[in-house]
Amino acid sequence: MQRINLWPNPKFDPTGFHVVKKGGDISKYMTGGTLANTRGDYIDLPFACEVGVEYVCTCRIVSNDTANKAIGIFSGGTVKYPSSQTVGKYTIRFTPTANDTRLAIPSGMAISELSVEAADTYDAALGGGFRASSRGTRCHAIKAIRRAGDAR
Repeated sequence: MQRINLWPNPKFDPTGFHVVKKGGDISKYMTGGTLANTRGDYIDLPFACEVGVEYVCTCRIVSNDTANKAIGIFSGGTVKYPSSQTVGKYTIRFTPTANDTRLAIPSGMAISELSVEAADTYDAALGGGFRASSRGTRCHAIKAIRRAGDAR
């Protein structure tokens, strides 16, 4: 499967996609590959997600000067927050409950490297799945080949 980032401007290029959920222009908050929210209110980044399908949002919090506010994925009446709100890379798994899914970035926070994609393509890209044996253990099927002519 092909990986598709549902956020159309992951490098936060001011000349790229820069419209928020309510139609406002956020290009002035985009510099050097980051989105720094200095406007005093949340910035809502919308995603075109299918209700009931699991997705994965990854981003890097570059700086966080918020006071009791958190970044999170909002969909209908549900909210998913990353495990922490400190500087670093975060992964949020979520399943939309409504068509108005968005990432809400509080004032005082800057993020970069935003990606939102279907969980199955994300997991496949990370090598998810079942390994029959580890790299350090030889496959035991070779023994079956040697025994093929055995009389038992």
